Amino acid sequence: MTKNILLTDDDPGIQKTLRLLLEKAGFNVRIAEDGLAALEILENGEFPPDCILLDIRMPRMEGTEALPRIREKAPMVPVIMLTAMTELEIAVDTMRGGAYDYLTKPVRKVRLIETVNRALKYREILLENDRLTRENREYQRSLEKKVEERTRELFHAYEKLKTTNLETVKVLAETIEAKDHYTRGHCNRVRILSTHLYKCVDPESSELRTLEYGALLHDIGKIGIAEQLLHKTDPLSSEERELFQAHTRIGETILQNVEFFTPILPIVRNHHEWYDGNGYPDGIYGGDISLLTRIVSIVDAFDAMTSDRPYRRALPLDVALGELEKGKGTQFDPELVDNFLQNNIFEAV
Repeated sequence: MTKNILLTDDDPGIQKTLRLLLEKAGFNVRIAEDGLAALEILENGEFPPDCILLDIRMPRMEGTEALPRIREKAPMVPVIMLTAMTELEIAVDTMRGGAYDYLTKPVRKVRLIETVNRALKYREILLENDRLTRENREYQRSLEKKVEERTRELFHAYEKLKTTNLETVKVLAETIEAKDHYTRGHCNRVRILSTHLYKCVDPESSELRTLEYGALLHDIGKIGIAEQLLHKTDPLSSEERELFQAHTRIGETILQNVEFFTPILPIVRNHHEWYDGNGYPDGIYGGDISLLTRIVSIVDAFDAMTSDRPYRRALPLDVALGELEKGKGTQFDPELVDNFLQNNIFEAV
């Protein structure tokens, strides 16, 4: 079924350009010239959107004012903000207010279509999650009559719900990596290697799901970092380094108002802390850094070293393992590094 896209922008030129790109990609497009017009379309129901593109600066009602009202009327419809380069901080704030992502004008065709398709995939997962949640409630109401039968069905629904939640987090991780093709697959590799290391350290692995979610979303704060900084090939200046390091705090801010993500906040904020206290952003050390965070820190560094980055080619495996050995007791937890090396965790991907 063809998907409906509600394009909300007051600039006729942008309206025409984006509409043409979206229609050529096979979408139905409806134009709203400002936030009030978008709300009217949602209220009358004649064009139920599957995704909304919402400009920040518009007359009558700006996108920042319209966003919470849109989220209230259509909570399952992802909203992608349209912003100028000078409004990136505002765009990041809108994501804390419920926006799915943002696009910087002028919007490139490939980025536009990729972002819309990811948003639509995210919506499908939300709808499936909502359907499963409603089914679970129905199962609970009828549990007394059909205890054995419903218990089996509830178990399968719960397992599927956990899988759906993981897929939701993976879609968010893809949003991070879409900004930087050099890190494509990085978050998922960190998830796989981290879980293998955790199982060696703690056979019961009671926090395995938390570790998976935290590993997948450890770099979500890079959404708020300018692409030209992520792609820079020359060494960063001290000012640029401070901007880049802010991604740990941005990531925590984006996730902290969602109760579901509360357990992973230490991983997102502190995965660049050093075992000896010389990391960032808080300078904590040793056991004050959570076990899951120390695990992700090692695996994140290893995968970064063995992957191509804008400023260098991937390091050979033996060199990267040597760097982990050198970092024992300074950057990394020495016992965890020993487990990583002795159990050949690096062979898991």
